[in-house]
Amino acid sequence: MTTPGKSQSVKSIAEIQLTTCLPPQNFKMSSPTSTPATSKPATSKPDQPRIVLIHAVLAIGFVFLLTLIWLIGSRSVDELERISSTELETSKDLKERLVLASQIRVDEINVVAQARLVRVARQLSISIIPLRTSLGDARQQFNKTFEEARKRWGKRVEQRNLGAEEMNAWREVELAAPEFLATVEKLALAKDEESLAEKTEQPEQLKPSEPIVGRMKGNTDQAAEVFLQKAGEKFDEAAVKLRNAILTVEEEKREQLFTRQRLAAESVSRTRWAAVSMGLFIAGTVFLILRSRIAALRKAVRQAQESKDFARSIFDSQSNDILVIAENGDLLTVNQAFYKHFNLQPSELTLQDYRGAFAHLPEVAGFVQQTLKLPDKDGSHRERIEVKPKRGLRQSQNFPTDSKLLDVYISPLTIDFKTQGRVVVLLDVTEAERAREELRRSRALSTVGQITAQVAHELYNPIGAVKLNIELLEMQMTGADEDLKHTVARLKRGAEHLSTIVMDLRYLTRARDPERKPTNLNSLLEEVVELASDRLERSRTVIVRHFSKNLPQGNCDPQQLRKVFLNLLINAIEASPVSSEVELHTNFVAPDASAINDLDTQHGALAVSVLDHGSGMSEETMRRLFEAFYTTKRNGTGLGMMITQEIVKKHGGKIEVESEEGKGTRVSVYLPV
Repeated sequence: MTTPGKSQSVKSIAEIQLTTCLPPQNFKMSSPTSTPATSKPATSKPDQPRIVLIHAVLAIGFVFLLTLIWLIGSRSVDELERISSTELETSKDLKERLVLASQIRVDEINVVAQARLVRVARQLSISIIPLRTSLGDARQQFNKTFEEARKRWGKRVEQRNLGAEEMNAWREVELAAPEFLATVEKLALAKDEESLAEKTEQPEQLKPSEPIVGRMKGNTDQAAEVFLQKAGEKFDEAAVKLRNAILTVEEEKREQLFTRQRLAAESVSRTRWAAVSMGLFIAGTVFLILRSRIAALRKAVRQAQESKDFARSIFDSQSNDILVIAENGDLLTVNQAFYKHFNLQPSELTLQDYRGAFAHLPEVAGFVQQTLKLPDKDGSHRERIEVKPKRGLRQSQNFPTDSKLLDVYISPLTIDFKTQGRVVVLLDVTEAERAREELRRSRALSTVGQITAQVAHELYNPIGAVKLNIELLEMQMTGADEDLKHTVARLKRGAEHLSTIVMDLRYLTRARDPERKPTNLNSLLEEVVELASDRLERSRTVIVRHFSKNLPQGNCDPQQLRKVFLNLLINAIEASPVSSEVELHTNFVAPDASAINDLDTQHGALAVSVLDHGSGMSEETMRRLFEAFYTTKRNGTGLGMMITQEIVKKHGGKIEVESEEGKGTRVSVYLPV
């Protein structure tokens, strides 16, 4: 159902609420109209560029500091890696040279040892072939190590990247090595050469070693051993000197490394203090900029909060019930009027969707569900719904239970030109409709009064004359046939019906206050059943009595109430099928019962209910039940229920009707004690 022009005001109310129920963005409702209160939050828009500037300043300062830290770290890491790489290469080279120098000395000792074994073997006349082989292997290993050393130190001598001490030590080793090898070889073979010379008498063959052999005459073995020891000591002294020179170089390199590390640490420290100074400068600059911007932002936030509170107060001050629902059905916000009208607490609707909020109003929930399924282009919707609140699992136990008539307005919630949900407004028109109905009734009664004042006067006397003549005619028809008697009886019933109509019209024009006196409603209902006995016999209807035994007496007008209950009983009989039951109930209602919370009584009430199992009533009949001249009976006047309601109201009570088509009707009358 399309919303009339009134829905624009509903959108305006929802537009005010946007600042309270949703995050601060640029919101716009589908309707261009707005209240003056919604213009105030617009003051926060100029502050957006300031926030961007704050973010830019922070980002620039942060990036600069990160860059500075990265440069310092990179420089420090590069320096340390360079020092570490240089130290690794130097240490490796020194280690290799030291190992090589030590290996030369080991090989020299091995050669000397093998030479001594050869000489001992000669003295003991033992085969020297294996020992000479070992001596050859030792000499070959010494030559191999020496050649490797010559390549390493010779290359470094050519490049002039050796220290003077190490260079001199190597030269001594290089000069001592050939003499050492020659001496060892000759001393190891000296005895064989001497024996060979004696046998062959060719002493000239010993000339190459003549100085050595000459020195060993008289005590050859002892002299050879001494000379061998001296040759080994000379070479060993040169090898030890080379090793000590390498160790000295290693110590110097270690001191140089320490110095370079100290200089690198000093450089990093200076750079660190420069970075700290630059960081303090940047931090100070950023702080000054941020302080001014934050002050402006606080002012804008304070103004926005004031505007939000102002809009919220307007939203909560609305007398209509307003709910904002997201597109998926979640409940975004509710105004205070909704809580008050249904006696709910905010905690009861926390984390609820619209079904939870309308658990006690299922008719409204169904309408909202239908609207959420419709396309956004359908716009606003309006429906008048009659609801009777029902107690839900999460609802308060004190909400009103009487029926209400609500105008439900549903409008799209548009945010940044996109529909994000619905705004639901509930307008309680119950009292307005009651006042309007009373006005219609008053006008109807006024019209009826004007008509009946003359019609009742004009008809009452002729109808009385007709009834009298019919009775005289009935008395004179003693021997008439049955058809004639039946016709006279029909005339008599018609005259009585006309008389009843005239009496009802006279009651409407001359309504009187009840003449109250103590009355037992159980006895009064028995009289009513007796008055309706002829109708009960014709329809074969059975009356089932459920009377309270301890029912107190009521202070009421028995004549008027007899008319009320007779009318209700006749209606129940006529609505029931043949050979059915009509139930009569009486009971006492306590003062604190919810059924009579709208009655002005401190001592409770008497309840009389007439229940049938007939055809029931439609919604249209239920709505117009108490209207003047509205009836669904073929020969009805449409005044019975109207008069019944007027009599009950005169007694300070109320009448309630519950009916369902095809299942029957229950009419309850509540009269204050």
